[in-house]
Parts: sequence; C-alpha cells; structure tokens
Amino acid sequence: MRILRYSAALALLGGCCFAQAPRAEIAFNSDWKFYRGDVEGASAEQFADGSWQAVTLPHTWNAEDALPGDKMYQGPGWYRKEFPSPNEWRGRRVFLRFGAASLAADVYLNGNKLGSHEGGFAAFCFEITRYLHFDAQNALAVRVDNRRGTISPLGGDFTIYGGLYRPVTLILTGSLAITPLDYAGPGVYLRQVSASLDSAEVEVTTKVTNSSNTTRFYIAQVTVLDERNKTINVQRASGAVSSLGTQVLKESIGIRHPRLWNGAKDPYVYTARVDLIEKGKRMDTVEQPLGVRDFHVDPQRGGILNGQPIRLQGVCLHQEGPNGWAVSEKDEDADMATMREMGANAVRLVHYQHSPHFLTLCDRYGVIAWSELALVNNVHYTDEFRQNVRQQLVEMIRQNFNHPSIFMWSMYNEIGSRTEHPAEMVKELVDLAHEEDPSRPTTGAASGDTMANLPNAINVLDLISLNIYDGWYGGKPEDLGADLDKYNQKYGSKGASLSEYGAGASVKQHQQGMTQPPNPNGRFHPEEWQDIQHETQLPIVEARPYMWGSFLWVMFDFGSAGRHEGDTDGINDKGLVTRDRSVKKDAFYYYKANWNPEAMVYITSRRDDQRTSPATAIKVYSNCEKITLKINGKSLGELTKKADRVYVRDNVTLSDGANLVEAEGSLDGKIARDACNWTYKPAAAKGN
Repeated sequence: MRILRYSAALALLGGCCFAQAPRAEIAFNSDWKFYRGDVEGASAEQFADGSWQAVTLPHTWNAEDALPGDKMYQGPGWYRKEFPSPNEWRGRRVFLRFGAASLAADVYLNGNKLGSHEGGFAAFCFEITRYLHFDAQNALAVRVDNRRGTISPLGGDFTIYGGLYRPVTLILTGSLAITPLDYAGPGVYLRQVSASLDSAEVEVTTKVTNSSNTTRFYIAQVTVLDERNKTINVQRASGAVSSLGTQVLKESIGIRHPRLWNGAKDPYVYTARVDLIEKGKRMDTVEQPLGVRDFHVDPQRGGILNGQPIRLQGVCLHQEGPNGWAVSEKDEDADMATMREMGANAVRLVHYQHSPHFLTLCDRYGVIAWSELALVNNVHYTDEFRQNVRQQLVEMIRQNFNHPSIFMWSMYNEIGSRTEHPAEMVKELVDLAHEEDPSRPTTGAASGDTMANLPNAINVLDLISLNIYDGWYGGKPEDLGADLDKYNQKYGSKGASLSEYGAGASVKQHQQGMTQPPNPNGRFHPEEWQDIQHETQLPIVEARPYMWGSFLWVMFDFGSAGRHEGDTDGINDKGLVTRDRSVKKDAFYYYKANWNPEAMVYITSRRDDQRTSPATAIKVYSNCEKITLKINGKSLGELTKKADRVYVRDNVTLSDGANLVEAEGSLDGKIARDACNWTYKPAAAKGN
C-alpha cells in the first residue's frame, strides 16, 4: 500500500476517497520531540515539551556512543508528537504501527496507556480509535528503554542502540477489515503447498476483524497478478465474522506454469491481492508479494533451488550505519547495491529481525535471506524470558511470512553451554517455528562451545550451520577444511553451512609478507591478513559439495561498545567495507573477482602507499584470463597465477619517490584496468 506524507494524506482522506481506497496508510515520522532521560509526567496529554529536541524518525539517541568503547547510554528516552484527527476519520478504525523500538516501549495517547512492547526488532501495533480527539489535537507519548534486562538478546557482540529507529505508520480501515493486530503482521499469509514449472498451489490465510455490533457476511477474493499487473487467477471464498470478533479464513489458489522465483537469475515476484467484499462493495484490500519457489538441502549436493544446485554465496549483515540503527531506505538501497556489486546471492540477517524494506530488496534482486531470532549467547530459562523469546519468534515469522527471499528461520546465534537449559529452549522454538511455518526449515549459528557441548541444540535443527574462525581466534586458516568435515560428520552428514568466518582488518594498518596472524584482541589488524584468511578459506568451502552455503563475517564494520582493538575502540573491524561505507577493503574485491562475472582487476595493498623498502610483491585480484603489469610505464609482463582469481609478481623493485602501478586484463574481449600510487622513501638510518 502507498505510504503518504502526513500533510498530503489529510487532504486525501475525504469521504469519496474512502469509497475508492478503503484502507489508508499515512507516514507518521515528522514533527516528533525527543528527550534523552526519564521525565516525570511525560505521558500526560498536557505536558510542556517545548525545550525538547526536534527529531524526525527513524531516530536513535546513541549512534556514536559505541565509538569511544567505554561510553554507552543505556536507559530511557521519551518521544512526543501532537497531531490532528480530522472529522472525516469518524467511523473509521485507526491503528498506530511502530516499525521497531529498542528495546522496550510504553505508548500513551492523550494520557491513556495503549500498551507496552518488549523486543527491539519487531513491529508492534495498537488500535487508537477510542482515544482520539476528533477535530482537535492529540498528544502521543512513547517511553523507550534500551537497557538490557529480561528481554532477549541478553548478550552479543554488537551495540544496542536506543530509540524509535524504524518508521511509524497510521493505518485507517473500515469496521470490516483485514486485521493489522496479528502480531503486527499483514493479516494475509501465503503458504506454498507445491511449486514446480508445471503448477503451483498456494494456501491463502486471511484474518478478518469486525468492530461493528452485528455479524458481517463477506467474500474474500484472492487475485494473483503478474509483474505487468495482469490477472493470472482469481479465487473467492465466503466468510462470516461475528460482532467484535476475528475470523481466520483459508482458501487455495493455483498458478499454471508459474514463472519461478529463481534467486538472482530471475527473481520473479507475483502480487497476491486480497479484497474483502460485502454486498458488492470493496471494504478492505491488502497486497503481498508472492514468489513461487522450492528450496531444500541435499546432504551430498548442498542447496537445491527449483531442482537445480545452488551454492549460497553469502555475507552477514548488521542493520547499522553511521547513524546506528536509524537506517534509511536510501541507506539500505546503497548497502544492497554494494552487496550486489560484490556478487553475493545470499545474506544472513544477524542477530535479530531486520527491516521489511531490506527484505523487499532481497525479494526484488533475488538475494536469498536467512532471518534470525534475537536469541544471542545467553539463555535464561524463566517463564518471563521464554515467553518473550517465543513472542519475538512469532512476530518475526508472521511479519515476514510472505517474503519469497526468506529461505530459513534461525533460532539462535552462539548460545553457550553455561547458560540455563539452552537445548530445551531451542527444541521449543523449533517446534513453534514449524507450527507457525511448516514450509521453511530452521537453523541456528553454532559456536565452538555449541558444537562441542550442546549437540541437542544442533541436532534438533533442520539445517546445520557453523561459526568457525580458524586462523583468527586460534589455529591456521587451512584448518577450516578438517573442521568442516569433522562437524558435518558429527552432526549426521546432512550438509552444513559456514555461518561465520573471517578476520579483522584496518585500512590504516599494513604489513607485507605476512605468514602468521596478528593478535585478534590487539591494536594491530593489518589489512593484508584479512586477504590471506579469505583467499585460503573460500576455496575450502567451495571444494565441499555438501556445503550449502557460506556467510562471511561481515559485510560492513559495525559498532561493538566493548571492543578495544584495531585502530578504533568500539568497532568490530571484520567488515569488507568500513562502517561509514567510504572504503571497500581488499577482501571485498577478492569476492568480487570470484562472484561477479563482470571483468575486473584490482591491485591489493593500495593503501600501504608510503613504502620504506624498495622490494615488494604485487598481488592482484581478477577474473580475467591473464594480467599484465606496469611500473612507471614500464611493462613487467604477465603476473603469475598463484591461485584462482589471485595473481602475484614477487620481487618487484620500486623506484625512489612516486611509483605508478598499473594492471590490466581482459575477459571475453572486455578490458579491465586498475592503478594505484606508492611512494618509496628509504627509512632513516638509526641515530640520524
């Protein structure tokens, strides 16, 4: 549905408009006031907030707190907003939907408490109809608190930002409507019963709500539209919903010879539109994406999409940028473009539910998504904690059920054996996930502790996934192969994914000729070791057909308030791109050479541009057939192919002063070039 600017929406919400568009959605993100801290009486209808900060949503109050590494505001913050409710809204139902609030929120309208929500990553929705002042101003107040407590996640190597960091929307419907109150889900759920090139069958569940004082008889009409908005099929079912009640209506619709959603090759998305019709009049409409596809994992062949093998070439992604979690759609568009430039066809959305806009991008571009519950590291086996985790799982599944890009639900990340009853909780969550969505498999990202000590927390999952950092947190990069084989065999030889692997890298720190890893907890994280780590480990994964996917850690550097390593406190620097998105590290181009078929050449160690030794090796990443090299215009001939996509020339001598390094290659007749400048200045003799 269209999201309208608030001022424009008021002009459109006349009586004739409702007849044509029974549902209206109004963006509700401007003209908020914010105060960081607790304020007595801030929930009241009449409250003096004139001195508060003016903000626009999405907003977070501690985007930079993580960077010093030791200053992190965790506590309450208040938001307030005044808005009119025009007389034309009378007779409508009005809902207020928050995209997310970290981590807990209490919501008040005109001094009346609408409710609370615990969990920092899911949307939540309240009906506000009964509390509105018509033809008058309304006062909305929201208290948000980002302190860790009994709300999952209890742990995790990432900063918990606070605030209303996703958009807020007003939803207006009639008295007979598809409910927006089903865990803030769309109220329409599309479950694929079968999918092939010959035919597809989709079960459509619609949840209909009635706020009137009489039973309502209606028709739920399901229409499948192709990308040109042409009708493919129509199915109707009749229903009756009692006064002040909600009815669940199921019907099936088929598609003959469907065009399959086939990942990045052909991410075809139909639209499923559900219209509620009463006495010939359309009362409500909801549209949802429908991608027809079949995915499973073969124990020997890995991932199978629509009958064909596919290896998930993935990255891990946090919902973060320079403004913390207050990430705009424009920011997410840019991040997706960066991932697609590199050639990734899959993404692990860590360690919590991500935004609907990013999942829509995954649908559109054919990027296979792993959606993850915010159960990280620590488990408290109390009724309060268990219910909160179960709530967050149901929210994640229902709110994102219809995204064709989501192939799996992840139950956890690196739960530890020293927490309370983790295996029992995982079993409960897997059962709940299967109940909510029998069409998708479950997985979970297991740490070394999980693998060694919690076999039941892994065996209960449908798909096995392993976080292994050989070569960074101990061991050598080449140990990865033996570890993958060992754990795949230990857990039933049913195939596995490498859900995390990688190494830290500072674009400001360099060391040539590395053979040993740096201290991962130290201040020196040279970019060159990250290159070695990924050059070694990607071929290991790709040599094992049972590996259905790999997800490198991580796409972008991100805030982690407790870290004191690399060149900046408070940053996890394992990203292939810096947190501010200004620099793509060398390893980014290694993956681009492997995953993006467009001709490319890239000279590594380009930022090590002040050299004190004349002798150097020159390494180039490329997917071209051969690479030629020039130094200061003089040809040095072809580079030696050290490994797939990696070309090297050893013992190159730099001239005093500036050196222009140029590399060139060709692929299918297309020329690719790269160049960088290095300055050689001999180190001053000691004592001078």
